[in-house]
Amino acid sequence: PPKGHKVIPTGSGMLLIFIGLTIGLAAYNTVNNILFAALALLIAALIMSGVVCWGNLLSARWRLETSSTFRVGEEGHATVVVENARRRFPLFCVSFGLQTDAAEEKRRLYMKERLDPGEETALVWRFKPTRRMRTNVVIENAVSSFPFGFLSKFLPGECESEIRVWPRRIAYTRYRNPEVSGLLQGRSSKRQGVSGELIGLRHYEKGDAQRMIHWKVSAKQGRLIVKQNATETQSLLDIVVDPASYLWKSEAPFETMCSFAASLAEDLFLEGKLDSCYIVGGASVRIQRVSDLEAFFDALADLKPADPGAGFQE
Repeated sequence: PPKGHKVIPTGSGMLLIFIGLTIGLAAYNTVNNILFAALALLIAALIMSGVVCWGNLLSARWRLETSSTFRVGEEGHATVVVENARRRFPLFCVSFGLQTDAAEEKRRLYMKERLDPGEETALVWRFKPTRRMRTNVVIENAVSSFPFGFLSKFLPGECESEIRVWPRRIAYTRYRNPEVSGLLQGRSSKRQGVSGELIGLRHYEKGDAQRMIHWKVSAKQGRLIVKQNATETQSLLDIVVDPASYLWKSEAPFETMCSFAASLAEDLFLEGKLDSCYIVGGASVRIQRVSDLEAFFDALADLKPADPGAGFQE
């Protein structure tokens, strides 16, 4: 058989094989036609089980879908979408084995109801990642035990999806220096905001708020145009992350630093006070929309302590 294809007896299948051997031995010793007929029936049941469970997987299609975001300690999901591409016969009793380094245990998802021709169903695995990382969610195999459950036909899953697990969100206290805050009052950031001076117009991009659309100009041009305002009296902050190994003597403080950087960046972005994020050795990320913040989180998911001057690599 091709690599990854195999047929394995189940518990009931092993019992049936043992009974068949016992009946075969008795039939050989007694030359009893009834025992030979019973042995033939058991062998036929095994062969039929193997043929049907193999045929049950023919024209079955599946794909893997995952959450757009994963975060340590927060629930994410991986979904196996199963489709029955047959024209006449339904699909029964198929299960899928899933594995990822982000979860402590493997999981097997079972299709509990029959799937009629042309239909599809979704099998969902919900789990909470245990640590920050970049890894894959993999369908290891697809298994059919239909119709009798004596034999299981295994096929390779041949599906995987890469995921990045963002750092855990942690609680922290932010202290403000009144003297420094006073020096920053009245500064115009001249960046996109929701209030203040109108600094220009641009084409609509996915994720822009509808209240920022300039409807009159959009009607004239026949496409959506968005207003760009300057956010007045707003202090802008930059976040710098230094992964130099001499600063972090063990894994625990390094993980805490990554979690703090992600939590602080998220809060500042929601407040409109975040200008850019920079990881020493890598490129500076200008934070203007949600996708920019997610790119910074993706970089944190891959971050490891590095020797000074070695450069940061994703």
